[in-house]
Amino acid sequence: MKKLLLFCALIFSAMALNAQTIGIVGPAANGWPGDDNSTPDIELTDNGDGTHTIEGLTLNTGAAKFRTNKNWDEPNYGGDTFPSGNVTGGNIPVAAGVYDITLDLNSNTYTFEDVSTFTEIELVGTADGDTAFEMATTDGVNYTLSTTQLGDTMLQFREVGTTTTYSSADFPSGTATEGGEAINSTSGFYNVSFNLETLAYSFDIPSIGLVGPGAAGWPGEENQTPDIMMSSENGDVYVLEDQVINDGDIKFRQDQDWSVNWGGTAFPEGPAVLNSGDNIPATAGTYDITFSRSNSTYTFTSSTASNDDVAFAGFKVYPNPSSDVWVFENQNELIAGVSVYDQTGKLIYESDDNALRTQFNAGSLSTGLYIAQVTLANGSQRAIRLLKK
Repeated sequence: MKKLLLFCALIFSAMALNAQTIGIVGPAANGWPGDDNSTPDIELTDNGDGTHTIEGLTLNTGAAKFRTNKNWDEPNYGGDTFPSGNVTGGNIPVAAGVYDITLDLNSNTYTFEDVSTFTEIELVGTADGDTAFEMATTDGVNYTLSTTQLGDTMLQFREVGTTTTYSSADFPSGTATEGGEAINSTSGFYNVSFNLETLAYSFDIPSIGLVGPGAAGWPGEENQTPDIMMSSENGDVYVLEDQVINDGDIKFRQDQDWSVNWGGTAFPEGPAVLNSGDNIPATAGTYDITFSRSNSTYTFTSSTASNDDVAFAGFKVYPNPSSDVWVFENQNELIAGVSVYDQTGKLIYESDDNALRTQFNAGSLSTGLYIAQVTLANGSQRAIRLLKK
């Protein structure tokens, strides 16, 4: 009987081992586990000899680990080097590419064998000494170049190490042809994108906006992009006119993301410090605002009071943020009408009360940012940012 029990125990133990799966997880693959996807693991094949493999897997640049049974409570395996190394508790620093992957638990090692190198693409200037900017890719199709200063020059996309080029006469966007006429760029700072399959390309001026309590608040769960956007013709100097600023901290940030931002310690002007921990201490008022990327400076110039400023001097909207209703109230001029738009620009509400006080029931709206265009009886208008919580 004891032999039978032991035999059964060995069988169940073997079955448990065979039931184990190992997958790769992390931003290099399908991301880390989270609320939206608790099991993003890409499963490897168990070869039954202590090795686990997968072939031809396309990975992004980023961190990765191997884990057992899609569960962090079971053994997981990381590393500190790439494309091969010994198993440690660290995150493996993967470079984008297509790989045959082996995790060997006999020797506690891993290897990522590059089996399909992506075509390397560079943006070259044909009239300024053949300056080349290598572009980044995570899939061998879509290539990007972040915030790069370009001159008034002729440009082409080129496969690195070859004479194969792609371009067309169109700027700032178009569809290239192989060996086409060079792109005649205008001086400025650009985010550049190029698709090697469709040959579509674009040169986009990076956006810069104001965030913080002195503007429309810090980003949060209810509103991840409260940025008040500035305008620019060249990606260097950005302006915003007649902007109402509150007492409170402010920062400038690029493309509605914290990866590139500027802070400072002085107001109303001063040096803009890249990725600074300091917030600009703004004072309430209405300002013409200028930000210079190349000079790393900002200025807040007090706007001259206009008829619109006088008409709106007693205006307020409350509560804001609101979960149910926004009240629009003015002391010096009748509110002729209020038009509310969602973030796509769709008109969702319009009134013509012609009163000093009007309100809009926001209870049925989704959480997020809305814009109210307020028109007074004298024709003065102002756009107001509304936050639905």
